Amino acid sequence: MVYRPTVRYSDVFKEYVDSVFNSTRLDRNQIIRLALFIAAHSEEYKSILKKYKITDVSLPHPNWGLTDDGYWKDQNYIKIDTNKPIFVLEQGGIKIVIG
Repeated sequence: MVYRPTVRYSDVFKEYVDSVFNSTRLDRNQIIRLALFIAAHSEEYKSILKKYKITDVSLPHPNWGLTDDGYWKDQNYIKIDTNKPIFVLEQGGIKIVIG
C-alpha cells in the first residue's frame, strides 16, 4: 500500500524541488521521499522536533537505516530480510529451502 499525501508548501520549496529535479535524474516524489528519509536521521531535524514534542511522549525512531535507500528510490519498496534464518529440509532426495 502506498500513502499519497497532498503536500502544500511555499514557492521557495517548489523552486528548490524543481531545481533539484532539473539537475538530477530523480523525480519530484523521490526528492521529497529522500528529504524525509534523511531528515529522520538528522540531528537538526530531531532538535526542531524536540521543541514541539508533547510531554511524556517519546519521538519515534525510523524503521530504516541510512543504507536502505530503496525506501526513497521506490515508492513500493519492500525490504527483504537477509538476516532471517534459512531452513533446509532434505528428505527422500528432495531438498526444500524455507525462508
